[in-house]
Amino acid sequence: MEFGYHTTSYVYEGAPAPEQPVAEKLVDHAQFLEAGGFSWFTLMDHFWQLPGIGHPDEPTLECYAGLSALARETDEMELSGLVTCVHYRNPALLAKEIASLDALSGGRALLSIGAGWFDDEYEAAGIEFPDPATRVRQLRDAVRLVDAALTQDSPVDYDGEYYDLDGFYCEPSADVPIMIGGGGEQLTLRVTAEYADRWNIPGVGPDTYEHKLEVLADHCEELGRDDDDIEKTVTVNALLREDSAAARAAYRSHLEETPDGPPAPDDVPAAVGTPAEVASVVETFGDLGVETFQIEVPKNDRRTAELFVDEVLPQF
Repeated sequence: MEFGYHTTSYVYEGAPAPEQPVAEKLVDHAQFLEAGGFSWFTLMDHFWQLPGIGHPDEPTLECYAGLSALARETDEMELSGLVTCVHYRNPALLAKEIASLDALSGGRALLSIGAGWFDDEYEAAGIEFPDPATRVRQLRDAVRLVDAALTQDSPVDYDGEYYDLDGFYCEPSADVPIMIGGGGEQLTLRVTAEYADRWNIPGVGPDTYEHKLEVLADHCEELGRDDDDIEKTVTVNALLREDSAAARAAYRSHLEETPDGPPAPDDVPAAVGTPAEVASVVETFGDLGVETFQIEVPKNDRRTAELFVDEVLPQF
């Protein structure tokens, strides 16, 4: 089992040096996790903070700018957005950003990409927000274009349904894994079966995950692809304390002042609890075939990271 960490906030609760600038906190946290055994580190691809996590005026770094900084400050972890929104960049620019990140990190870039969903951002930025079917078709087209730009000899031509290349140079080239993010059963999982090396879905429990796996397997069978060729990953909300009640209280406290407010007491995720309880959740997902288990931690709660590194990760 491999482990990943997803950064959704640039608030660092319990950070060793709270007066540090946000970039230094990001680097410090990533280096701590890498030293502790994490193999994958991601940043969310949003212009501002989401209402279920924090407030829109909180500091929020542009995804690929932050990843480029981490490329020079870490040594081993794979780096990616989670997930890159297909519409926030021209796909030719995205190909260049991925190739650059791969070069800067010494071959540690991963393209994790999805069809987009946060319509408030689209409207504010003046980006067209198509219907779901169109967004997924554009996702498919962008994935094919980026793959062509990264792997074919320059200059590259690509004639797609929505996007084209005409004599595009992308040097240095890069052969990076492609991860599709999302769980839409008729559209997104179909694209996953067609093109993905890896698949991720966030915020689901084992029962839902198992069902999505079955849908993905059906798409693979229909397309004649071996389902085992797609690496399975999951991202879960987590917070750890030595006592289960304390963990649940801390989780709700971290989300208390967000616009969406804290979850109901019965809606606290399963990976909020003691190290033993969280290890049991990891094991359950592992039994389903998950190869990389990623945690998302409210306000980057430092005690959670410490307990996960010291008491959960060594069990796997």
